[in-house]
Amino acid sequence: MFGLGMFLFEWAWGVLADRVGYRIPLIASQLLYAVGILLLARADSVFVIAIAYLLASGMMVAVGPIGRSFLGTTLPPRYQGTGLALISSQWVIGEAIGAGAGGQLIDHLPIRTVLYGTAVLPVLAAALVVLVFRGYTESGGRRSAPEDVTASQSNGVSLVRVMIVTASIVLLFEIGAGGELALLPLLVTSHLNLSASTAGTAMFVVGMLGGLLLVPGGMASDRWGRRATMVAGGVICAAGFAVYAVAGAFGAVLAGAALRAAGASLIWPAATAWISESSPRRRHALVMGLFGEFENVGVTIGPILGGIAWSLAGIQAAFITYAVASLVAALIAAVAVGKRLPSEDRVSASV
Repeated sequence: MFGLGMFLFEWAWGVLADRVGYRIPLIASQLLYAVGILLLARADSVFVIAIAYLLASGMMVAVGPIGRSFLGTTLPPRYQGTGLALISSQWVIGEAIGAGAGGQLIDHLPIRTVLYGTAVLPVLAAALVVLVFRGYTESGGRRSAPEDVTASQSNGVSLVRVMIVTASIVLLFEIGAGGELALLPLLVTSHLNLSASTAGTAMFVVGMLGGLLLVPGGMASDRWGRRATMVAGGVICAAGFAVYAVAGAFGAVLAGAALRAAGASLIWPAATAWISESSPRRRHALVMGLFGEFENVGVTIGPILGGIAWSLAGIQAAFITYAVASLVAALIAAVAVGKRLPSEDRVSASV
């Protein structure tokens, strides 16, 4: 139900933001997210738990297309990779901190009490949205200042082509990311015969490194261009999966995690910025919502493919499968993504 909520609602929030602007959907989604958490806290049956998860995930996911579209249509082209990486970094680090803090609190307090406290956080987020958007004027999802709208035009690349290429890259990348999330703990516990707490440490390292490296990766994308960083990111991700496949000790797992995080920090901001700067302003939030749907599908497929490979040839084969997917993503980026820097594409389009 959690995944279904993300899949059903992410694109819809993009459509809504394109029609009415960013502020109202952001505030409404955060308040409804709090309602979903409260419903989960009060749930007394599996059916109510399912509905609560569906509502909570569907409201939570609104920050994806709306936040990315807001930054993508507001930031200058030379800062888009960095800005979009920053918002993704906040999500990753927030998830890591929330998971750790939630686990500690649940060990000492009833789950219902922890959920009541958790419901306060999206309400505070809604209040922050009010502060952030103070003085920001929208009309049908557009900024009122003409120069801002001009700065948000497409870079001249065919949107259909960009969507196809980005869908391919993101699906392949997220196959590995979803597989890592599902199978890395099992690699540590089942294959290396280490404890569950050690597996938790490995996942914490993956999350924190991924969050901390995203912003430098976004800066690299802005400086060296989208194609170069996507290609490098895919190759480095593949190297990380290869290290997972041959890992015989926990130190090797951490080395693989570091490579995976470094590769993801390069490919992810570049792909996000490329589709953002190539999207028409009037449908920008919808495009960013569809971008998020590519993520959802890839994360779903990844564990399935890895599980099939594992059943046929062992868990190492699953990580080899993910390495191949990352290399194919790098190849697509090398062939289909433009050579020029974003600023050069803008100049060409304006001419």
